[in-house]
Amino acid sequence: MLSIFPELFNYSYLAPFLLRIALALVLIRIGYLSFKKTNDKCQKSIDITQIISAVFVALGLLTQIAALVIMAMIATEVIKAGIQKIPVERKILKFLMFIIAVSLMLLGPGLFAIDLPL
Repeated sequence: MLSIFPELFNYSYLAPFLLRIALALVLIRIGYLSFKKTNDKCQKSIDITQIISAVFVALGLLTQIAALVIMAMIATEVIKAGIQKIPVERKILKFLMFIIAVSLMLLGPGLFAIDLPL
């Protein structure tokens, strides 16, 4: 298959790295704000798990497992809040975070990761 910019394929490991960092920053921010806001012990443990898995994704440590945990957390949150009215922007954000986690699960960590494939 012909490509318009074939020299850009040299940077194919950069895309998962950028996705990793973007997902981690958003999840750490959401988890931290939720942790500060709530007093429920169950929700605090979910927020801590979210922050820890986001740090793992940011470092590139056990990226596929952390992405799987993030996917499960987003899916349960969407199912749990499915009956409630959620703003469209939040639904789009959750959908994009889920898609990024799926792509990290399938593509791997990319550059600058601790668990680079051999």
